[in-house]
Amino acid sequence: MTQMVWLDFETSGLNPGKDVLLEVAVALADSADPFNAKLAHHGVFWYHPDLVCDINPIVREMHTKNGLLKECADGDALDVFESENELLRLIPDTIDKDQKPILAGSSIHFDWAFLCSWMPKLAKRMSHREGDVRRYDVSVLKLECKLQGMPELPKAGAHRAKDDVFESIAHAKACREWLGGKR
Repeated sequence: MTQMVWLDFETSGLNPGKDVLLEVAVALADSADPFNAKLAHHGVFWYHPDLVCDINPIVREMHTKNGLLKECADGDALDVFESENELLRLIPDTIDKDQKPILAGSSIHFDWAFLCSWMPKLAKRMSHREGDVRRYDVSVLKLECKLQGMPELPKAGAHRAKDDVFESIAHAKACREWLGGKR
């Protein structure tokens, strides 16, 4: 069976070449039962917003309100290297391109770009060719359902990795069930 890697990053902005990771959550599932995902890794990364002047003001306000920046400044936050090593232990390396893990989440192209920049060893495990990764993008699935008449799913807007990864799973499941009922 193929592993589903449900991933969400919270970041200091939108540019993976300039902005940094603030938080990660990864839930793992089997592709045969993709919505039965269990949290496998959660980490808040050390980052002190006062040391970097150019954090996006919208992001600063959002992550100040939800408490993430305070957690990032605390002494028990992880560094990205530790987090990547833990994830490398959880996600097997395989040569068979059909057995490569499926990266899943909402707007997963965003997370993929940060993964390539900040956790390149893990990104390499997800891809069978440079940049060629199997993705399950919940945003695309939600758009298809909306175009077919499904009512819009509510978004909590937590902007916290763990909450957002499980919201993506719930939305994907709701879409799959709704589409199944249209047959």
